[in-house]
Amino acid sequence: MRKNWLLVFFLLPVLAACNKYESPSASGDTPLPHHEGPVYHIGDYFHNDTLQGVVFLTYGTSNGLMVSLEESYLPWCETNYVNSLTGATNPYDGWRNTNILMANYDLSHYPAIRWSHQRNTWHLVHQNFLITSRQWFVPSSGELNKLLQNQAAVNATLDSLGYPTLEGKTYWSSTELGTRSAAALREQDSSIVVLEAVKDQVFYVRAIRNF
Repeated sequence: MRKNWLLVFFLLPVLAACNKYESPSASGDTPLPHHEGPVYHIGDYFHNDTLQGVVFLTYGTSNGLMVSLEESYLPWCETNYVNSLTGATNPYDGWRNTNILMANYDLSHYPAIRWSHQRNTWHLVHQNFLITSRQWFVPSSGELNKLLQNQAAVNATLDSLGYPTLEGKTYWSSTELGTRSAAALREQDSSIVVLEAVKDQVFYVRAIRNF
C-alpha cells in the first residue's frame, strides 16, 4: 500500500506538467504578425509598373502619400474666373477640392488642377468621372504643408533621380481661401509660409496621391 502512495506522489507532478498551459515566452518564441507589402519611409522612391513618386508622408508602414516627380508652373485659374467662389475650401483633403471643381466647373479654366488631373489614366481624363484619393490631385494646404516640412528627404531623392527639387519655390495648394484667393505655400527661413494669393498668379504645382 505504501508503494502505491509513493507512486501516486511521484506521478502527480508529471501529470500536472503534461497538462500545463504553455504561455508565450518572452524570449522571442512568439511569432510576429505577418506584414504584407513593402515598408516605406519618407524620402523613398515609390515605383511600380505604372506609378512613380517620392514618399513624403506615411500611415503605418505600407501606406501614405507620395508626390510627383514632375512639376509645372501655372495659375490656379484663368483671370476671367478669379472672382468665382468654387467651394473647394478643404484644408486637409485635396482630392475633395478637385472633385468639387470637376463636378461644377470646366477644368480647362483651372490650369493647376487640370495639369494634376491629366496625370491619371486616359479614360478618367476624358470622361467625367470623379477622382479618388488613389489618383493624382493637387494637395490641400495641409497636405502641401506636410510635403514642404519633409522636403529635405524628398529633395534628396528627386535630385538623385534627376528631377527638379522643391527648394526655394512657391507651390499652389487646391485650397481656396476666398472669392479671389487660394493658399500658396513656400518654405522660408525654416518655416512654412502660407500666402493668400490671387488665383491668376503663376506658381509651381505638384501632384500627390495615396499609395
